[in-house]
Amino acid sequence: MRETFSLAWQNPWVRLAVYLALGLLLAWLLAWVVVKARMALTIVGLAFLLSYLASPVVRWFEERRLTRALGVVVVFVGGLFFLGLATVLLLGMTSQFSRFLVNLPAILAPLEGWVQRLPDRLGQVPLPPLLREALVQATGNLELLLEVFTQTLLRGLQSLLAQGGGNLLNFFAALLGGAFQLLTVITLSIYLLYDLPRIGAQLFTFIPRPYQPRAAELLEKADRAFGGYVRGTILGALANAGLVTLAMYLSFGPFQGFSGEVLTQSMVLGFLAFIFSFVPVIGVLISAVPALLLALPLGLGPLLVVALALWVCNQLQGVTWPLIMRQTTSLHPVTGISVVLVGASLFGVLGALLSVPIAAFVKILLHDYYLQSRFYREG
Repeated sequence: MRETFSLAWQNPWVRLAVYLALGLLLAWLLAWVVVKARMALTIVGLAFLLSYLASPVVRWFEERRLTRALGVVVVFVGGLFFLGLATVLLLGMTSQFSRFLVNLPAILAPLEGWVQRLPDRLGQVPLPPLLREALVQATGNLELLLEVFTQTLLRGLQSLLAQGGGNLLNFFAALLGGAFQLLTVITLSIYLLYDLPRIGAQLFTFIPRPYQPRAAELLEKADRAFGGYVRGTILGALANAGLVTLAMYLSFGPFQGFSGEVLTQSMVLGFLAFIFSFVPVIGVLISAVPALLLALPLGLGPLLVVALALWVCNQLQGVTWPLIMRQTTSLHPVTGISVVLVGASLFGVLGALLSVPIAAFVKILLHDYYLQSRFYREG
C-alpha cells in the first residue's frame, strides 16, 4: 500500500490534484471561520488598527523619556476626551436640525406662494396659447410636488416619533450592544498598544530566518510609508476642520451675531469636516450639506455667503492637502492627486484611500533598491 502510494505520488498530476484539494479545503475552512466569527474578527481588527494608528504618538512620548505605559494612558485619555467633545457637538447639531425640521413648512411657504402666484404673473406676459398652457400645467405640477414633499416629510417625522416608543427597547438594546463592542475595542487596543513591539517580535519569528533581514527592512519601509500617510491625513483633516470652523463663524456671524451659539455651531460643522475629510472625493460634498441646510432659513444672501465660504475652503484644501502629503510621504502634489484619481477610478473609495500610501511605498522601494542596483548604474 505504501509503495503504491509512493508511486502515485511521483506523478505530478496526482500531487497537483492533492494540493488543489487541500487548498480548496483550507479556503473553505477559512471562509467558514470568517463568516462565523466575523463580529469577533471585526472587533480585533479595529483594535489592532487603532493601536497601530496610535503607536507613533506613543513612540513620540517614549523618545521624550516617558514610559510606554504612561504614554498609552495619555493617548487614550486624549481619545476619550475627543469622543466626549464629539458627542457634545453632535448633540448640539441634532438639536439644531430638529429646529430646522420644525420650521421647514415656514421655510417652504414663500416658495409655495411664489409658485402659486406664478400663473397670474404669466398671464401678464403675451405668450402663445400652447406655451401658456404648458407653463400653467408645469406650475401646477411644481406646486403639487412641493406640497407632496412637505406632507411626506412631516408624515415621516411623525411616524418616526410615533414608533419611538415601540422601538425603544430595540434602540436601547442596540445602544448597549454598540457600547459593549466599543468598550471591547478600546480594552483590546490598550493591551495591543502596550505590547505591540513584543507582539510584532513574536509574529516576526514565524518568518524563516534566511528571509528575516529582508523582511524587517521591507516592513520598516512599509511602516514609514503608511505611517506618513496616516500622519498627513490627520494633519490635513485638522487643518480642514480649523479652516471650516473659522469660515463658518465668519459666514454665520454677520447674520446671527457672533455669539457662543454660533461658535458652537461652527465648531460642529468643523468637526463634521474633520470626520468626512477621511472620505475621499465625496467627503467634502457630504460635509457641506449641513452648513447649507442651516443657512437656508436665513435667506438667499446668507445661503450664497455660506456656499461661497465652503467653496473657498474646498479650494484651499486642494492646495494645502497635497503640500502636507508631500512633507509626510515625500510625494509631489501632482503625483498625490494623480494616484488618488486613478485609484478612485479603478477601485472606488478603497482605491482612493490606499493609493497614496501604496505610491509612497513604491517610491521608497524604487529609491532604495532600483536606483541603487547595478542594473540602474550599468544597464
